[in-house]
Amino acid sequence: MQKLSVLGIGILFSSACSFTPQLAPELSVPNKPLLKKEIVFLTYNAEQSPLKIKSVQLPAHPIHQSDKVRIDSKSLQLTGEQKHNLETLLTEKGLIVTDNNNADYVLMVQQFSVNKQPDLELPLIKPQGQTQQKAANLAKANSSIACANSEVKISFRLNHRKSADVVWISQAGLSSHTYINQPVVYKFTQQQIVTNEQNILDFVRKQNTEEARKERFDKVVTIPQYQIGYNTSPLTKVSGICSAQQVSSITSEIETHLITELIAKLKVQ
Repeated sequence: MQKLSVLGIGILFSSACSFTPQLAPELSVPNKPLLKKEIVFLTYNAEQSPLKIKSVQLPAHPIHQSDKVRIDSKSLQLTGEQKHNLETLLTEKGLIVTDNNNADYVLMVQQFSVNKQPDLELPLIKPQGQTQQKAANLAKANSSIACANSEVKISFRLNHRKSADVVWISQAGLSSHTYINQPVVYKFTQQQIVTNEQNILDFVRKQNTEEARKERFDKVVTIPQYQIGYNTSPLTKVSGICSAQQVSSITSEIETHLITELIAKLKVQ
């Protein structure tokens, strides 16, 4: 009787083993590829208009060092800084700046204007980045930018006080774009991303259920490959002067530059 019991247990154990399902090994989530990040620069610029300057000095009254010059207070008003700059430039030429009505010459500011011009279109020069092809669509959509532009004009007239003869006349004009003489640079970032990561996680999870492991026993299952896409950031300005507020902020610099250029044309013996 004891021998029969042992035999029965052996038969049951053998039967249980014969019905244990054979399972395929679990799948592992593949390592993600190395994702790259790239910064692309877009540079915009346009041809510069030359400085427009005219200067005519008549020989009837030669100007000599130590001659006295009075800046006419009735002419267009200069700011304190501009007047100081003008006085310094005249002094550097050897002239004596005075408020005395008996000065040898009288300098008049005839024009001092800032005129807003139509916005200037700056074309895209070239997208700079290692993966320029990736930037093609964005660069094409931003092939040019419009920047504020203004023109500053200044003119002087120098009279001989005793004779009231005109001794020297000069005029200069310069656009803000020419004065700036720098490109406007924007940038954007392109970051590679995996677009189907969740799909791969779901696939592996589904294939690792007991039922799926039974079905794929002795079968080859291929895990989908990672798909790569791109996230592109908005354009961000890196450098350059473009907005109306920025252009307006350098008007005083342009005026000072023109005053310097004009006085440089005055011939003093």
